[in-house]
Amino acid sequence: PHFSIAFSERRERLSNCFRTLLAIPHLIVMNAWGSLAQTLAFIQWWIILFTGKRNQSIWNLQNSWLAYGSRVYPYLYMLYDKWPAFGDQPDGEPTTYEFTYEPNADRVSSFFRLIMLIPAVIIYIALSIATAFVILFSWFTIVLTGKQHQGSFNFILKTHRYWIAFNAYGLLMTDSYPNSNP
Repeated sequence: PHFSIAFSERRERLSNCFRTLLAIPHLIVMNAWGSLAQTLAFIQWWIILFTGKRNQSIWNLQNSWLAYGSRVYPYLYMLYDKWPAFGDQPDGEPTTYEFTYEPNADRVSSFFRLIMLIPAVIIYIALSIATAFVILFSWFTIVLTGKQHQGSFNFILKTHRYWIAFNAYGLLMTDSYPNSNP
């Protein structure tokens, strides 16, 4: 998957001050939709084991969830200020998300996917902890100065790209292992 977002140093102080509260409706939708995507990953697992191919309808639903999350979480993490639209289609948010469907799937790596995810989970947890501190620093910086540092933005963006790759791999949408340096 590919994700990018345009950096803007000038930021809205007020909306960032209350960003967590503003994101609650999106987080509710993300959680429900994510639960469905994870449940379908179990079905996709069986389909891959028997056919060696991904079901495109399941993949499309999971991809829609990732597309939505690729806008919701950067908003929550203060990477941009425009309130995101609900659903998988952007409405003026400064983001781009692309992911191409690959019908063929590796049966062996899919069979052992949960075991193979363990190192990626450890990397994701470490990145998430560090990113929480960077987000807190960004929050204070934006609320006090109305600006965001490029370094903070880049670090949060890199973690978010890892989140996308991690979820795509975990949901059996790709056989490409998540890269900590996307």
